[in-house]
Amino acid sequence: MLPHIKFGANRREWKLLYLHEMKYFGEELSKNSIKFLAALLIIALGVLMLYERKPSVVVASPLDSYTDFSIDFTSRIGLGERNTAASPYSVYIALLMLTEGSGGDTKEELMRALRISSLDDSRAWFNESIRRLTVERGSRVEIADSTWVKEGFPVNRSYLEIVKRYYLAEVLSFSDPVDAVPRINGWISNKTNGLIDRVIDELDPRTVILLVNTLYFKANWTTPFERVEEGDFHSPDGTKIADYLRGRVKANYLDAGDYAALALSYEGTDVKFVVLIPKNDLKEFLSDIRREKLLGIFNELFRSAEIEVDLSLPKFDIDSGPLDLKSVLISMGIRKVFIEGEADLSPMVEGKEELCVDKVLHRARVKVDLYGTEAAA
Repeated sequence: MLPHIKFGANRREWKLLYLHEMKYFGEELSKNSIKFLAALLIIALGVLMLYERKPSVVVASPLDSYTDFSIDFTSRIGLGERNTAASPYSVYIALLMLTEGSGGDTKEELMRALRISSLDDSRAWFNESIRRLTVERGSRVEIADSTWVKEGFPVNRSYLEIVKRYYLAEVLSFSDPVDAVPRINGWISNKTNGLIDRVIDELDPRTVILLVNTLYFKANWTTPFERVEEGDFHSPDGTKIADYLRGRVKANYLDAGDYAALALSYEGTDVKFVVLIPKNDLKEFLSDIRREKLLGIFNELFRSAEIEVDLSLPKFDIDSGPLDLKSVLISMGIRKVFIEGEADLSPMVEGKEELCVDKVLHRARVKVDLYGTEAAA
């Protein structure tokens, strides 16, 4: 008889369902040699407790920097009362483009929050991540950037050349903030295959520059699920009836005592779908998460042999809706860029125009069904 694994079925044991879209390239993982792109998308179902983590040092590796940022960022967006989705990768790339146009203390705060010491290294990492992610034959991965500039605004041409060259950004113009809203939402919808149709409701009339990043992912399971059936799902909000994907599948499975983890493969790609579930105190588990522990979990999981299991996994379509990340980023130490008169974005401007950031809007959506996963941010 096959072991039956059902997530969300026992409130005493499963307090959090933690889904992690990641790419694994098959090499051995270690502290000094990380061969995968972690946290393309992280989706927390239920309560994600907040905890304080202040960056004290800047680490050397761009991938280490991104992973640390991802863990910190994700710990701060757990809304606590509803399911949510977020893409640290999308936020990170947008902030890198912002950092390219900053100076002085503003730039220092951004680089510290991003855990980087060199924009040159980060540019190289971003281009390598695009190359690795978009060459996958079995999955569809699309990453796009754009810079929108109000007509007549004296933007620094050198800055535009940087975002075009290193971030492959389209440079687009708008004449009126009101007319720009449907154009920008349309651009985002097009780049995310319609999965995200709206991020912006309105723009401040003073808006002169917008930086936009999109990420789109779609892949089919190596072994599709067989059917959908109803079952109890236990969350911090109580028990409710939910649709479960049910079927005989091959998976990496790990029961490590204080957590359980499972990885499902996609057809024709090295991308993995990972479910991570702490069993005991959620706050304690999250407060102990650091890069080394997270990589250790993935290393041990991928070393385990694939086994055939009878799996019940919740079917879901989670949409975060537009989120303003300003308070989250301020809590991570990014402050000056939001303050008029203190923000230094002079590298973006030709002349003495003073700029500051008004909003940082983010929306992510993830769909998991019988046949695979579709996600965008």
